[in-house]
Amino acid sequence: MSIFFRYISSLYLKSFFILFFSLTFFFVAIDFLLNFNKLPKSANLELLYIFFLTCSAVSYILPLAIVLALVLCIFNMIRSNEFVSLYALGLSKNQVIFYPFIWALFFCGVYVGLNFTSFAYAEEYKSNIIKKGVVDREGGEILIKYNDKFIYIEKTTAQSLYNVKIFDMDKLNIQKVTDAKIANFNGKSWDLNEAKTTSIPQNLIVAKEGLKVQDFQNIKGLEDFSPKILERISLVENNPSYSILDALESMAIFAKQNISTNTLRSSLYSLILTPFFAPFLMLIIYYYFPITARFFNLALLAFVFFVCILLVWGLLFLLTRLSENEILTPELGIMLPVICLMCIGSFYYFKHK
Repeated sequence: MSIFFRYISSLYLKSFFILFFSLTFFFVAIDFLLNFNKLPKSANLELLYIFFLTCSAVSYILPLAIVLALVLCIFNMIRSNEFVSLYALGLSKNQVIFYPFIWALFFCGVYVGLNFTSFAYAEEYKSNIIKKGVVDREGGEILIKYNDKFIYIEKTTAQSLYNVKIFDMDKLNIQKVTDAKIANFNGKSWDLNEAKTTSIPQNLIVAKEGLKVQDFQNIKGLEDFSPKILERISLVENNPSYSILDALESMAIFAKQNISTNTLRSSLYSLILTPFFAPFLMLIIYYYFPITARFFNLALLAFVFFVCILLVWGLLFLLTRLSENEILTPELGIMLPVICLMCIGSFYYFKHK
């Protein structure tokens, strides 16, 4: 079986890498030509843009390359009569598809693993180069509720906040207002520099205790509020990218604050589940391949398979966008279609066992 594994794997991997690199090059070349005039006049930023563009293209191209590579591989085998020869040598249908299926799962697993890293932010870095001429990720003005506080921040960066106002609330009453020019994260809380606090008495009575104003060079505040979460919130309007770890961390914070997690769940399902539609779509279409080319028009049949694959991919892409815009719930728009494909693919596999 190791001989068959090496042989079938070599045919599939050859088709996969040809398609993957060809589609990636085509995608990058078209996008680069369309946005060339918008790029900063800097060779370094142009090279970084191409790099991040290539990384962001993987999410679109990898599933297509996985499925189309199987079509290309099998049709080449059918045309040369290698496909029917494998059956004649004693291999079952499941044994022939098993090796490409394992490789497809491997590529999807690698993609999911990369989404635990900064690879997931490639699309955002690419957009920043065009819009701002920098790679850094900065957030604009935000107003967020956190526990019993309302927090206004003028600008956020990776580890710093600028012009922060913290309103301590008791139901609808403001108890204290804290102003700080700069806040830096120390690992557990924020160091508020050049801060001023204004305490407001519960009962404002003429000639009684009034506002209490204090100036501080440095005080601590906003305990256990990660800068990544602030960065995520501040970038919501700009369609931010999420890594898997960031999405999980943000969901935990948002759930505590009773903030909708639909966008986060959509991103999480897209990063973890969506790529795996490709291996199971492979299983579904594989069992419709003819054994020999004698009674079929292979060119027409290949065209039909390509159209069906693109339609499924396009439908899943549309459902994902609808889920991200909260028109559909992520479970209905992303999770359910992928699980349905998994069930159908598994049914076909065990049916021919």
